[in-house]
Amino acid sequence: RATFSSRTVRPKCVYMAEASAPPSAAEEAKQSGTAAFKAGRFDDAVAHFTTAIEADPQSHVLFSNRSAAYAKLEQYKASLLDANQCIKLAPTWAKGHSRRGAAYVGLRNWRQAIVAYEEGLTHEPDSAVMKEALVSIQLKLSGAAAEQMQQQRGPPPGVPTVPAAAGGDLSPLTLLLTLVYFVPLLGAARRDLCYRGALWAAAATCLLSLSRSWPLSMATLKDARLWKCDDMQRLPLLLLLSLFPPLPFILVPPAAYALHHSLSRAHARSLLAKLPAAVRERAIWVLGEEGTHTTLAFAAISDLMVGLTAPFLAVSHGLRIVPPLLLHLKYVAKSHATSWYMQTAVDTVRLKLDSLFHHRRCPAPVSAAYVRCAGLAASAARLLAA
Repeated sequence: RATFSSRTVRPKCVYMAEASAPPSAAEEAKQSGTAAFKAGRFDDAVAHFTTAIEADPQSHVLFSNRSAAYAKLEQYKASLLDANQCIKLAPTWAKGHSRRGAAYVGLRNWRQAIVAYEEGLTHEPDSAVMKEALVSIQLKLSGAAAEQMQQQRGPPPGVPTVPAAAGGDLSPLTLLLTLVYFVPLLGAARRDLCYRGALWAAAATCLLSLSRSWPLSMATLKDARLWKCDDMQRLPLLLLLSLFPPLPFILVPPAAYALHHSLSRAHARSLLAKLPAAVRERAIWVLGEEGTHTTLAFAAISDLMVGLTAPFLAVSHGLRIVPPLLLHLKYVAKSHATSWYMQTAVDTVRLKLDSLFHHRRCPAPVSAAYVRCAGLAASAARLLAA
């Protein structure tokens, strides 16, 4: 039995006629605009795309193309308006969000540009263009943030002073014990003893410096400046750390200060003149303003590294190491409020971590976890510094 389809069968000649039909006015203007854009005639491209939009106002592609042409002409507000219209017509089309991001970049609205590119990547996660643009913006933000932080901090102190300078007589002992600890010349059995001895010598240096810098009186004990000075902040920390297993980096700041003090006393006694010329020049540089800045910055970054590794140290050493770690974190938090060098160290490390965990190759869950951990660390630092 014969059956009939409801579909209308069109003659072959009709299809041939449609294939050879000229393009519509919108398509013709679009092609002209594309050709003008590729030739670098962006004014003509805008004009052609405008004609195409008048003929087909529902085409999101046309608004996207005109947005790109406006961006080339640095007419970023017009580019943004067209990008917004493109997104309105096709919310899930990634290129519309890319156009919006480019317009915001031109307007130097970095935050909104990041939002636009991130939204575009949710619709097209493999877009290399948007990923590269996002990384570029984040690098700009890092540079701007670093510059702003530098302006807020101002220049480093003009005449830097190394902590415990008044008690530097014991610095050679601190330096020697630290050296023997890192290079176990006396064997592994005596290594821990050298570690504790270095901490005790550093604590004695702080105590000697305090006794020479402050008068021994009840009024001194009531002076708030005494309890806020670096020697007093570091003294209980060094004594407490000597009661626990060795921690990486913890001896680096005292050793850096001890080296500076030892060189200073050797220079005062004209002992540096007996050293070889190359060593003498380096030692004199360390005692100069630039060398002193470097010493203080090196000590600050070492203290910060102990703080950053605190969670891992607590896991590896157990709960018994938590009290000295908390005291050290409190010292770092208070130093950040008063020390230019600690502020610089924290800002530098944070910007490096931001660029690492916000990289386009970094998985989104890892980046989100980093943001969460950074927020918790900032809250803990404020609590410890209070």
